[in-house]
Amino acid sequence: GITAWEMGEEVPSGGVTKSGAKTAKSDAQKFSKRRPDPAGLAKLEEGDAALKAGDFTAAKALFDQAADICKNSSVTGEKKAKEPKEAKPAADAEPAVEPMRLYLSNPKDNLQAKPMREGVDEKENYAKNTPELLAEHLKVTGGKYITRFPPEPNGYLHIGHAKAMNFNFGQANIAKEQGFGGETIMRFDDTNPEAEKQEYIDSILSNVHWLGNKPCRVTYSSDYFQQLYDFAVQLIKQGDAYVCHQTKDQLRAGRDALRAGRAELPPCTSPPPLAVSPWRSTTVEENLAKFEKMRTGQYAEGEAFLRMKGELMSDNPAMWDTAFYRIKYSIHPHSGDKWCIYPTYDYTHCICDSLENITHSLCTLEFETRQAADGPYYWLLYKLGIYRPVTWEYSRCNITHNVLSKRKLNSLVTKGIASGWDDPRLLTLDGLRRRGYTPLAINAFCEQIGVTRAGSITTAMHVLENCIRNELDVTANRAFAVLKPLKVMVTDMDGPETVTVPNHPKDLARGSRALTLSSTIFIELTDFRPVDDPNFFGLAPGKDVGLLGTSFLLHCTSFDKGADGAPALLHCKLKERGDAKPKGNLHWLSESTAVAAEVRLYQQLFTVENPNVTAVAKPSESAAAAPDGEEGAEDDEDEGPASWINLINPTSMVTEGKALVEPSLAEFFTSPGTSFQFQRLGFFTVDLASTKERPVLNRVVGLKQGAF
Repeated sequence: GITAWEMGEEVPSGGVTKSGAKTAKSDAQKFSKRRPDPAGLAKLEEGDAALKAGDFTAAKALFDQAADICKNSSVTGEKKAKEPKEAKPAADAEPAVEPMRLYLSNPKDNLQAKPMREGVDEKENYAKNTPELLAEHLKVTGGKYITRFPPEPNGYLHIGHAKAMNFNFGQANIAKEQGFGGETIMRFDDTNPEAEKQEYIDSILSNVHWLGNKPCRVTYSSDYFQQLYDFAVQLIKQGDAYVCHQTKDQLRAGRDALRAGRAELPPCTSPPPLAVSPWRSTTVEENLAKFEKMRTGQYAEGEAFLRMKGELMSDNPAMWDTAFYRIKYSIHPHSGDKWCIYPTYDYTHCICDSLENITHSLCTLEFETRQAADGPYYWLLYKLGIYRPVTWEYSRCNITHNVLSKRKLNSLVTKGIASGWDDPRLLTLDGLRRRGYTPLAINAFCEQIGVTRAGSITTAMHVLENCIRNELDVTANRAFAVLKPLKVMVTDMDGPETVTVPNHPKDLARGSRALTLSSTIFIELTDFRPVDDPNFFGLAPGKDVGLLGTSFLLHCTSFDKGADGAPALLHCKLKERGDAKPKGNLHWLSESTAVAAEVRLYQQLFTVENPNVTAVAKPSESAAAAPDGEEGAEDDEDEGPASWINLINPTSMVTEGKALVEPSLAEFFTSPGTSFQFQRLGFFTVDLASTKERPVLNRVVGLKQGAF
């Protein structure tokens, strides 16, 4: 939690705050309840007396003694029976943090890689390994758990990818710790050369390692292009794939006809003619010839596709002749110009999983129907006669007031709404890193929200914020900063004084720093009001407030207005604090030592909790493969009055260009990622753009939930 010092409580010269003494008392009381030693209880009473007298140093010492006596005592307390109470969870309660456990089945038991869907005939059970296939797989792996993290290098990773990493690497690590063995492969799903870039590959690798993940090896789907091509030829020869020339509109009309036919009463028993491609019955020889023409660049893009010859009457739409190969005349970032035909995600994913002997392929729920036991994932492996991994689906990561779709994030960047993929308002990993989030906090968040099969769960943003807040409360040194300076003339001060304040009130071993108190200081503009209010803890004419880190009270005698009529200069006097207990204690900086800085205050990116619900969606085909062979397409729009992009919070970033910080921070201005707590203001970090001449700091998070 945040100490009283940080929220404005004075720290006496002894270095112990009232809050610190109370914390020591609380610790002592816990031990005294378990072991109520009379000597310890007596020290508790003495500590209470010292606390009431305002001697916090003595009180803490007495409470510490009480804790030691009771902790080491043989006296035992009587446990009182408690009446059971029915728990009432708070509406906005954060999920309980439970240790991660091994969710995945033992690889030796993976004969049936996926349970059958209810009502599906056993003849469509493509997910069953033969004993020989499983034995061969186990011989290669030695029975260890093998997971994979397979992002497409078409953008920068976000917090949802962090969850995927945490789950994939985490499960493998737990299996290893439990003696089974475990490892995770880092695989780039690089099957779309138009969208993929080396800069994305480099960024992904950097973030994987930044989060502390260690893949056993890095692979690329493009490493297997020749094997994938050879498998495609095998499918054609078996009569399980054909070259199709239908357009996107024709294919969509056919699928609409299939849906309409299934909705009829009674349902149709054979596919409507419109749903059957005119090229579905092409001979093997002709399909081989056409596929060779595709490979050698004799068709234009979009003129020919290789499709599975699936089951058009299946109630699983992913089986309706999914596209396996398409033509793209683009240079591939990894394989160069060797190929002009590229396999689709639906074709590549399962085969690479099998070739790499993945034991458990973990995906989000939108892939569930594709990966059903009667879906194309297992149909392909069944037709090719190769090992079938277990597939395991879980819900996507959604966070309030944010979007995580790569397409939407790309729109924010390309439209100039975000300054780049590392804009601190975005939940990209680069953005979070620049904002001041750490690997420890991000991984703690992922473990806290866990994995579930619930279809749609949106986590409150404050859950993520609390993870970094709790960490920085322990690790970040304290400092003074004034964001909106208001000048104060101390009229009764003869010369400057030096005051010493602790770097971290909860950890005095971190030492202290000297601050200069002079006759001209600055306080926050918001800490002064021309007319006082009973609920206002700041300064007003005729009112006293404390100055943090000093033994003084600041008394305002008068103030001057600027040309705009707002307060521009305060005239004040100092008083010794003595026994006075002012309502507020203000942070401050001296004009002679304060350093100018730019401070960026970040808030929620969108004005509504779920900007995604405004999307204009077309009939969902999320369970099926993309009809034209393009994976990852989204149906929501950027334009229109109800568009998600019109819900941007106009104050999601506010820049304080005339802020002041204390001089002790100067040595960190060129150390991006160094974080501090600006007392009474929040946690801040040094930005990438910061220089000695122009320091820039970002607010990571407020001191308390909702404190902006």
